[in-house]
Amino acid sequence: MADSLQDQLRALGLAKSQPEKKRRQNQSGPPRQANKAGSPKTEPNRELTLDQAYALRAREEKQQAERTRRQKIEEDRRRRQLNQAIREIVTVRRLNRDDADIARNFLFNGRIRKIYVTAEQHKALASGELGIVYLAGSYHLLEPDALEAVRRISVAHVVELGSEGEADDPDHPVPDDLEW
Repeated sequence: MADSLQDQLRALGLAKSQPEKKRRQNQSGPPRQANKAGSPKTEPNRELTLDQAYALRAREEKQQAERTRRQKIEEDRRRRQLNQAIREIVTVRRLNRDDADIARNFLFNGRIRKIYVTAEQHKALASGELGIVYLAGSYHLLEPDALEAVRRISVAHVVELGSEGEADDPDHPVPDDLEW
């Protein structure tokens, strides 16, 4: 029983004998034969072993993770630059006051938010003479020219207070004969 199972099967003629190893042709050997299309013959596609397939998948996953990490770093850098540019405008032009006692509610990103203003600021907000900017979790009152400067940097940081979209709601039109 010194023979392996494979040797025993070969002896019975049930298994193929060991394949002869192919010799590699060096460059000084005879030229390759061309097939009918004129391109040189190539070896048939080798199948990947399970270990090779796992290694290939692991390498691809590692490359994808690295690409994702680089994209996140770039996005974070860009966001920090935007916030810094907006912060420079807000710190100089901010109109928020510590003695403000009137809560002004507004809708931003689908949620109701609140900022405290004075009576004069409340009137100016209602008439559109002032605007609100979001920066790092806080809301800041700004004049229209500073608001436009922030809007040029990033529209997403400017709070839109107008209700123009609500007046022209196509799903719920206001009848012409309605009187208030």
